[in-house]
Amino acid sequence: MTIKYSNLGADRQLNEIVMAGSHDAAITSGPTNAQTQSLDILGQAQAGVRFFDIRVAAQTVPGGGPGGKEAQLRAFHAPGLNNDTKTRQLKDLGGQSVAIERSKLKGEGMGAAWGMGLTQILQDAKKFVESAEFSGEFLILKFDKCTNWGLIADTCRSVLGNKIYSGGGNLNTKSLADLAGKVVVGFMSGGYSELKLPAQRVGITHIKNLYKPPAGYDGNFDGLQYWGAGGTKLNNSGHDAKIEENIRTQKGILKKAAVGIADKKVPLRNKVKTPGCSAADPNAVGMMYWTTTGVFKNIKERNDKMWDKQHLGGMDTIWRSGFKDYIDNALPGNVDACSFSSGGMLKLFMPNIVMIDFADPEKCDHIYGLNVVAAAELVKICQKLDLVGAAR
Repeated sequence: MTIKYSNLGADRQLNEIVMAGSHDAAITSGPTNAQTQSLDILGQAQAGVRFFDIRVAAQTVPGGGPGGKEAQLRAFHAPGLNNDTKTRQLKDLGGQSVAIERSKLKGEGMGAAWGMGLTQILQDAKKFVESAEFSGEFLILKFDKCTNWGLIADTCRSVLGNKIYSGGGNLNTKSLADLAGKVVVGFMSGGYSELKLPAQRVGITHIKNLYKPPAGYDGNFDGLQYWGAGGTKLNNSGHDAKIEENIRTQKGILKKAAVGIADKKVPLRNKVKTPGCSAADPNAVGMMYWTTTGVFKNIKERNDKMWDKQHLGGMDTIWRSGFKDYIDNALPGNVDACSFSSGGMLKLFMPNIVMIDFADPEKCDHIYGLNVVAAAELVKICQKLDLVGAAR
């Protein structure tokens, strides 16, 4: 099946769909405890991925620069970076000599690896939205934990050209028609704040995680607001144990979206739950992780186990649990969840992005299928929950 989100309807908002997201999207090679994807960005997009998690730093590579070396912006996966600043010719901007923060990966043997080059990532993204088959589609590239933010922004504008999204506004409520044929280049708050001048922010969309630190949804925010986080304990290396840990963690994170969460930075005596916390507003985007990346053992073997028949139900359990928590805690008081007339409203209350490793057509098709859970079926779920609650 060829997945096209445009088939859901041009007027469907971003916060009304469920899409596949690629975790550490550009780590397509490296040791088995580092590699997270087997398809390049174009291949993942064609398979059905629409949201890409990307971390970029500058690696020193052989070339024609000073000392016979150049720098290249590349995706990375590592526990940390060792950085210094040098003037190098940058391959990504046609060999310009720039002051660049170069990096060496920490954690050799602990899941450290370089991935795809930034220019290739962007060329793949542009090729996808320019293709005749997928011209009505969109892609979102989320850049996080990067170095050289200004150079990344310059490279994105240079490579993507008029395919970079520059429409501004609240991305959560943008329609699929608004985003069609565009690549959204999103910088997380830390990186976005590094772009000091208005010219540096042209074509760059601010992405804010409402879970870190906890914050309420802002309808006037210029960018994308989502709620979610991944991660499992480093010392938990057993396949089944790690899968179960991820299920527990994700269910807890999604529930906090609806019931609120205390900000750990607030002094203890002043701690209160954030009122109206993020996804309690139906316009926020929910993100869940069906991943168990770790620094030990083979990531692909563990991921394959997550997608077998015995374990796949865990993913649906997280998604439906998140939906139930929204219904229990965040649905407006004037909406009857058990009435079929409320079906359209219920479609807003769902985790919208499902982050996965080793994206392929089968996985993306399973996630896309969550979009065709009819509104009537969601109402039936609520009716069943209501009956269960009444019987207790």
